[in-house]
Amino acid sequence: MRILFLTKQQYMGKDLLRDRFGRFYELPRMLALHDHHVRGVCLKYWDDGVTSAVGRQYLDDVEWQSFQLGKNWVAGFFRHFQRLKDIATDLAPDIIVGASDAMHVILAASLSARVKVPFAIDLYDDFESYWATKLPGITTQLRRAVLRASGISTVSSNLASKVMSEYRATGIVRTITNAVCPEFFQPGDKIQARKKLGLPESEKLIGTAGDLSRERGVSTLLQAFQKLARGKKNLRLVLAGRLGRRLPIPANGKVRYLGELPHRNVGLLFNALDVGVVSNRRDQFAESCFPQKFYEMIACRLPMVAADIGVMRGLLAGYENCLYQPENADCLADAIEKQLDTPAGVDISAPTWEERGRDFHELLMEASTDWNSVSPLMMNVSGRRPF
Repeated sequence: MRILFLTKQQYMGKDLLRDRFGRFYELPRMLALHDHHVRGVCLKYWDDGVTSAVGRQYLDDVEWQSFQLGKNWVAGFFRHFQRLKDIATDLAPDIIVGASDAMHVILAASLSARVKVPFAIDLYDDFESYWATKLPGITTQLRRAVLRASGISTVSSNLASKVMSEYRATGIVRTITNAVCPEFFQPGDKIQARKKLGLPESEKLIGTAGDLSRERGVSTLLQAFQKLARGKKNLRLVLAGRLGRRLPIPANGKVRYLGELPHRNVGLLFNALDVGVVSNRRDQFAESCFPQKFYEMIACRLPMVAADIGVMRGLLAGYENCLYQPENADCLADAIEKQLDTPAGVDISAPTWEERGRDFHELLMEASTDWNSVSPLMMNVSGRRPF
């Protein structure tokens, strides 16, 4: 099939093309491995000072194009939609995929109606928890798009339940969780990992990586560490990732901030730690998300603890000692201490992107087949288009 894949370019502090990072890079890459002709179109929401490659570039057999939104976002999205119509005319896709946020889901739905091909969407989060859906009309258009999509992948089973019960999706709904790159995330030598990252070799290290913000419960982790550090002189906290604006890192020798590590080095960090923490807080985002670092820690066989929110209780069934109550520093400190005193790994297999790519390939094939079996007259009952 010819697949047109629409996504934003910058997310989680990374650049999809420059860093070859994340779900929106891996899924198109895996589709190409299934002999699909995949063209990815990236949209940069802000100027990071790095000029994107002009024209088309091929990365792992995927044909990518990158565009800048510009300062006037309203005009920028209308301009981008006109550009997408030209790209679709040139490619003649068999299916369109909208991913990464509500705006790209809406773009995919609108383009599908205009060029009369099916579309699928990848709900990598509950997009209603993103700031864009606070703009007038965006939530309505998002829900209308989900309702019409021929295929819908959701990052978690909780999100799938919402899609079916609240959005009343009519297309195929399938949960396709995040996964890992096994070449980066696998068990390794702890001492060697610490040497490479410049971490102390004889201390007890706990830590995490990713979005380091209050919204992800990292302030609770800092509070829990302060409690633990009073009684454990050799305990250190190691953090890596993008710092939240309202989360100051304590200026002392017991907390080590490594900055934003290249993705391949996050596996090194997880091999260097004694206990990993998947922190979160109770909110709409956490109820439906699937923390990427959970599977990454599991793949590295790192003893870990996780906030008891969303899908984590189901994933850690039988490992309830690894759970802590969100925003409860005492509970988190207790869970970490138990793992430090009696380390216990989680005997779960972390899926690879090859496996998840196969799932996504099957979803698109089924969605395309189902769409082609429906009368074109039925498919045209799509409501008012935003573009």
